Amino acid sequence: MTVNEPAAAAQAAEMGMGIALIAMPNALPYLESGHLVRVLPEWYVDRGSVRLYFPSLKFLPTKTRVFVDYIIEQFRTQQLAARFDARRK
Repeated sequence: MTVNEPAAAAQAAEMGMGIALIAMPNALPYLESGHLVRVLPEWYVDRGSVRLYFPSLKFLPTKTRVFVDYIIEQFRTQQLAARFDARRK
């Protein structure tokens, strides 16, 4: 089965329909709750890191700056970089 929605893939795996390749940010709630387990913990797809792209800081709108600051703070306080790392056990 092929789906373009990570939640649908996770829910299908949770229902026992097979295994799923899901990005860590999408799989994390299922893994941390125990609803899904990693089948091949030594194997993962490295699609790069999470990034924010925005124009030059010189004329950055206040709303954009607030959003960037919020994302950075969430990554720090929730340790998202470590939690999203597929290499972790």
